[in-house]
Amino acid sequence: MYPRRAVVTPVEDENGEVPPIDTLEDAPDPRQHTDPDAHPPIDELEAEATNVVDPFSPGSFFADRFRLGEPLGTGGMGAVFRAEDLMDQRPVAIKVLLKGAQDEQARQRFERESQILASIDHPGIVSILRHGYATRRRVPWLAMELLEGETLRQQIQRRGPMDPPRVAAILSHVADALEAAHAQGVIHRDLKPDNIFLTETGSVKLLDFGLSLSLSAKKLTATGTVIGTPRYMAPEQITAAHDAGAAADIYALGVVIYECLTGESPFIASDQGQLLGAILQGRLEPLRSRRPDLPEALQAVVERAMARAPDDRFPTPGAMADAFNDAIGRRVSRPRFSVEPGRIERRSRPSQPKAMPAKNDTLKWVGLGVLGLIAAAASALITYSLIAGG
Repeated sequence: MYPRRAVVTPVEDENGEVPPIDTLEDAPDPRQHTDPDAHPPIDELEAEATNVVDPFSPGSFFADRFRLGEPLGTGGMGAVFRAEDLMDQRPVAIKVLLKGAQDEQARQRFERESQILASIDHPGIVSILRHGYATRRRVPWLAMELLEGETLRQQIQRRGPMDPPRVAAILSHVADALEAAHAQGVIHRDLKPDNIFLTETGSVKLLDFGLSLSLSAKKLTATGTVIGTPRYMAPEQITAAHDAGAAADIYALGVVIYECLTGESPFIASDQGQLLGAILQGRLEPLRSRRPDLPEALQAVVERAMARAPDDRFPTPGAMADAFNDAIGRRVSRPRFSVEPGRIERRSRPSQPKAMPAKNDTLKWVGLGVLGLIAAAASALITYSLIAGG
């Protein structure tokens, strides 16, 4: 049984390391501060509603339909709570935009995430159920399916490096979900083990499209802004975020697979400057230097996925998954999430014998009647001949 975890993206430091997640209940209480120069009076804090704990405390009602449970964690922009949808009578995960991130661009990104999730109907991508605004300050929120299980990072930390067949199964599911997103013109741009969720039922879910790029949407990133988690960013994503296309997701997927197989980052760096330099120059530790038991063909797959030039990488996530399977000499069935439901339904529907048209039935009986008359006439003629001849 997996430990029960939330759908949440932890905040990473400059080297891509994940510090322990503090829940909102651990946030400092402004009432403990007495220095009037350091903090405004408590009544001003309450008037401005700068603390997210009180409006979103466990047991409170939210958006006129949800009863909030415990906070599940925080990310760079939002907080996630377990909740119950009182109208649909089902558990959900509520994501709200934190007060400190509620500038106009953050609101637009939050709204775009809800639009993107609503546009991609795929079993491998977390489902959005509802979205809207709540409270007098119009706090943006998303209601998503509540997942039970753990993130891929949590499983790596708990179990260590994975065997290639296990990695191949996860890769196949993630690749199919990514292809569904790419088909809708959506680039994830923040693919990492924290955003891949392994459910208790065995399914794999892709999470957190908060930094994703929709090729059909307007630009939200200012020139020179770095978008993503540095350790998983492709070189072109570092130099120009808006030049990053689907190949950037394939690069990140290569880093994820490397970490699944080794439990370590492919880059040796003591600070963010060294990390970015290693990425831009393509300096990564060979896979087999850390896992000499792995085949050379598998190292070639990872190196191609993490090639510096986008055109040198795999053309699609599915092609990468197929190459991985070939490298380990084992075929893992690719999920068929993208097959049209209608086609499956028609294929599975049992065939029924066709009924003869009513007109054909009539002709059949007329024909039989005519044959009967001919037979009767022939019989009468033979009988007459015998009598006459006698």
